[in-house]
This record gives sequence, C-alpha cells and structure tokens, in this order.
Amino acid sequence: MSIAENIETVVATFQNGRALSEQELGLEELIAELNKFEPRYRSVAFEGASMGVALANSMEIWKVYAEKTAKHATQVHIGLGWAIAEGQMNLASTLSEIEPEMQVKVLDGYGYWNGLFQRRTTIRTQQIPENITPEYQSGFDQGVGRAIWYATKGEVDKVANIINHFAEDRRPNLWQGIGVASTYVGGCSDELIADLKSAAGEFRTNLEKGIEAAEASMRKAQS
Repeated sequence: MSIAENIETVVATFQNGRALSEQELGLEELIAELNKFEPRYRSVAFEGASMGVALANSMEIWKVYAEKTAKHATQVHIGLGWAIAEGQMNLASTLSEIEPEMQVKVLDGYGYWNGLFQRRTTIRTQQIPENITPEYQSGFDQGVGRAIWYATKGEVDKVANIINHFAEDRRPNLWQGIGVASTYVGGCSDELIADLKSAAGEFRTNLEKGIEAAEASMRKAQS
C-alpha cells in the first residue's frame, strides 16, 4: 500500500481501538479484543484504547492497563499523551506519575495531538504551549514531527519545507519524529528513505535515530 493508504489504516485502527475502550468491557476483555487486530498495526489499536481508558477512568486504572499491555508500552504511553491534550488534563502532574524513561513518549503523544488538531499554532506559526517547559520540548517536538509526516503524507519536499521554518534548535527532534512516523506508517521505498536522509542534511542522524527507535518498538510489540 502507499503511504497515504497506510495512514488511512493507522487512523482507522486508532479510532477502532478507542471505540473498543468506550464499550463496557473489562480490561482483560478489552485487551483480548485488541489482540485480534492485524499484528502490523496492533500497537496502534492499543494506543487508541489507551487514550480512551485514560479519558474515562482514573490514572490508577490506566496504570493497570499499561502494566497489562507492557509489550506495547511506547504506543500506550503515546495514547496517554493524546488523552492529556484531548481532556485538558494537567500535563506536569500526570507526567509526575509516569516513570521517567516513558515521559518522552507521553510528551510525543501530546505534541502529536497538538500538531494534528492545533495545526495553525503548532505547525504554521511554530508556537510552543505554555506548559511545555524546556525539559519537555524534545518529546513534544518529536510528536510534532510525526504530525508533519501525517499532514504531508510523506512528501519529502513538503516535510523539509515545513521543518525549515522552525527554529534550528527544534529541527533535530522534528526529524527524529519523522523517522519514527515514516517507519510506523510504512510504505516507504528505498529511494524515498534516501531522499529523506538527503533532505534531513545535518539532522540525518536524528532521522536515523527515529527509524531505529520505531523498528525496536515494533519488534518488541510483535515478539
């Protein structure tokens, strides 16, 4: 499938995962249903369900869900970031309940939501929310980078043009987000990946870091 078709699959899978979480299912039953999704995109379903669980329940229940779905930890924590943004939850206090190594994933989800649903302020005018402190910005910008990939449907020239409008110190994490998103979505030819690496220029290593991180997460989820 093409990148655009894969993006449609990702979006539908996320929405279906969230919809399942809104049914009257216990966590064990919910997880059993999520495990029926196609392996390639199963983690996306767990991400959508994570958002739904977080919005409808206490953090204690979400933590039980996260513990039971540790194989999909990256996506589950990204889903929490979606919930924080959608539900206007307190970012700092919620992050304080998350283990430090996973906070960047929550921030990624938060940045991704803002890139999708606050596109004018987040991408067009490159504004940073007041609650994003310097220590939070790397994760937030990775999520914004992923949103850029989805918005451009993988058109390299558009990706580079948008990122080049951001302050230079934000570009490394934006390119890392591009690496993550392009790998998760799939549909990229070797030629397109080569073009991406060329477009990233001095930030090529950041792009490659994102690719490697996504590949590692996918291997864990499918093990």
